[in-house]
Amino acid sequence: MRDLFFCPERWAPDEMISTNAAQAIRVRGFSGRTVDAWQLGDFGSDWTAITSQIPMETGWLEAGAQYRFCFWLNGGENSRGDETCMLEIFGDAWEDRLRFRLNRNHTKPLLEKNHWLLYAIPFTAPEAAEALNFRFVAAGAVCTIAGIPDMDMAACESLTPDQPDTAHSFRHNLWYPHGWPEERPLPQQNEKISLRKKAAAAAAVTAVFAIGAVALRQYLKKKR
Repeated sequence: MRDLFFCPERWAPDEMISTNAAQAIRVRGFSGRTVDAWQLGDFGSDWTAITSQIPMETGWLEAGAQYRFCFWLNGGENSRGDETCMLEIFGDAWEDRLRFRLNRNHTKPLLEKNHWLLYAIPFTAPEAAEALNFRFVAAGAVCTIAGIPDMDMAACESLTPDQPDTAHSFRHNLWYPHGWPEERPLPQQNEKISLRKKAAAAAAVTAVFAIGAVALRQYLKKKR
């Protein structure tokens, strides 16, 4: 089985998607060093995708051969449990694509280190005319994808993994200053907070009118 690696410079936003929220960024990777990465998605319902192609030719890819696609991933989950975080691999026919869900324990990572998940996705290269297409898709949550330093999988696989996180029901996310959405309200939480504030304001106004009505009645009684 041969290893293929996520190389940020070979990826670009999918031109077929008008709602793309994708950007090439520099972030602190699993080792603490700054690395090139792609950050995609938002916490709304819009879809985002980035794509890359690898030629189907000797020295690159061969139909029917077995490979592992290797990368680091952070985030990709939300507090609602309705996100999409997926890798797709396909040849000429998108309808026949291989799909690997990377959220909610669907595809197990090799390990987690400093809140980054190491993936090595095994697949058999399908038939394709000229190139094999790779596509990351995100919706409902932000995820960040980075490559393997020096393309050295042995060094990554030998890392001592983090202790399992049992304090949170979804993943640490670099998008948040402190790692988890609980510490920063999501857009829908902001909406709920706004509604609560409006309700409280309305109740306060009602209370003022009620107090004023009582005072007015007492004043009229005294006048009589």
